[in-house]
Amino acid sequence: MTDQHITHTAELVVRAMLGQDTTPAAIVQSLQDAGLLRTALPRVYRAEHDTQSLGLYASAEAARNRCLLDASVQQPEARLVWAPVDPDAETNEEFLSADDELTDYYVVPVPVRLMAGEI
Repeated sequence: MTDQHITHTAELVVRAMLGQDTTPAAIVQSLQDAGLLRTALPRVYRAEHDTQSLGLYASAEAARNRCLLDASVQQPEARLVWAPVDPDAETNEEFLSADDELTDYYVVPVPVRLMAGEI
């Protein structure tokens, strides 16, 4: 969605709400229902090898592909599989295994901070 489209959609939602429940909570809920509010910090994904960053990516899939590119060169015949570091954790970190052996490739979600004081 472009910024212009988001703004237009938000205006339509607010206009619709003016004829209904005009409380701030109702308007905010309608904006959230329309998918116009973030309830979580945006994330980028860091691809890593042996704690060395291979870059930041907009999606986990792009970060995984970056790691797979390197790993498939190092171990071209291996069966490469992604798995969660801790299935019970909410961090969503993943590691790459090659033929059921741990590699040093990881994908780590990183929340994007909007202000320096949020670190």
